[in-house]
Amino acid sequence: MSPRSGPALTHGAGWLFADLLLVVALVVLGGQWTPGDDGTPGPGEASAPSPSPGTASAGASPTAKPGLDPDSEEFDVRTDAVALRAGKAAAERAVREQVTAHIKDYPGRTAAMVIVWGTAASCGTCPVTDDASRAYAHAVATRLTSIAPGFFPPYDADIIRSYRNTSSDRAAGTATVELFFLRT
Repeated sequence: MSPRSGPALTHGAGWLFADLLLVVALVVLGGQWTPGDDGTPGPGEASAPSPSPGTASAGASPTAKPGLDPDSEEFDVRTDAVALRAGKAAAERAVREQVTAHIKDYPGRTAAMVIVWGTAASCGTCPVTDDASRAYAHAVATRLTSIAPGFFPPYDADIIRSYRNTSSDRAAGTATVELFFLRT
């Protein structure tokens, strides 16, 4: 048996591993902070001039960074899902009227991303199903850009997405339109 084996070596290796893990954690945490993140200038940086009155955009928070606002807005659209998927004029008109009425609540804004959650059945008296709900959500989603081209982005499955919502809190024939706006 060599002089450097046994419990003492194992014990020392454990402490070495713990110390290395602590160093890695500190490096990762330290790498997430950059000078100026907390509002103070870093070494060698001059302090930022304070904005003059009236130069900040209305409604913008001085600390908000541009990008997609994580707080979404939503509204419900109700119609006969089977009729809409079949392209019936009355269902199309109902969706158009409801969407037009709801987007008036967001003057001057443009949706950056839209998610449509559908709750539907495959027939008027059938139970709600995943396939029918997804098809209904898709039917509503593909119509949004033509209803309000200045408000909704051009239809793209990555920007306007449709999902099924088969939860019991929504009645069949309900499409929930969830809107995400850009921070300004």
